[in-house]
Amino acid sequence: MIAHLLMYVLFVPLAFHGADCGPGRMLVVIAPHPDDAEASCGGLIANSTEQGDSVLILTMTAGELGIGGKSPDEARVIRTGEAQRAARKLGAGVMFFGAIDGSLAVDTSTTARLRRILSEIHADIVLAPWPLDVHSDHQASGMLAWRVFLERESAFSLFFYETSNSPHTVSVGFVPTDYVDISGAMERKREALFEQKSQHPEEWWGMYEHMAIVNGYAADVSAAEAYVRARPSSGMGGRSQATPSTLKK
Repeated sequence: MIAHLLMYVLFVPLAFHGADCGPGRMLVVIAPHPDDAEASCGGLIANSTEQGDSVLILTMTAGELGIGGKSPDEARVIRTGEAQRAARKLGAGVMFFGAIDGSLAVDTSTTARLRRILSEIHADIVLAPWPLDVHSDHQASGMLAWRVFLERESAFSLFFYETSNSPHTVSVGFVPTDYVDISGAMERKREALFEQKSQHPEEWWGMYEHMAIVNGYAADVSAAEAYVRARPSSGMGGRSQATPSTLKK
């Protein structure tokens, strides 16, 4: 079944670390556009490639509208190449879902296609954008993952990640449940992101550096990425325990 997908894949089986994932698992990062995975999850992916798990970046669109002065076809070629080079920097694979930038739909057929892909590659851990975002492709990517996750037959764990590149994309109401220490992975994250040259990451990389520092402060490490663990019984995030009526010693 997976053979027909390989036309769209540049894949190297490698690794995962963090957020309750052990060696030998398959981690899938759902990215609305090329550069989203590296910007938001690059540290986690870098850690993962040192731990023996496989990492696949599932890029939902090719960012066809993301290069001024270029046609959608020209932008697709440029950004596809950048995505492949960035993935190689992190030791990850990349697959292109085939949706068009700005037009990713949350519907039955798209959900079914995502379900089929995640099933055929045996995803253990899936990361997707927090759906409360100002960009429609980010909203759709998160909701598609959420829909598949809620289906009874789904066996993967789902984590949402945050984005920050105002006014294009901002995660709203994002309250982390899990942190990943990326103190030793910041340089690899930066190098991978800077392969996305058409997006001028030098102009906005600083936002993600600041996020890593703030999250690191919350996690008591130098730099961290933050995630929200999806829980079927309590919504997209939620506490792991019931809220008490008083404080305990």
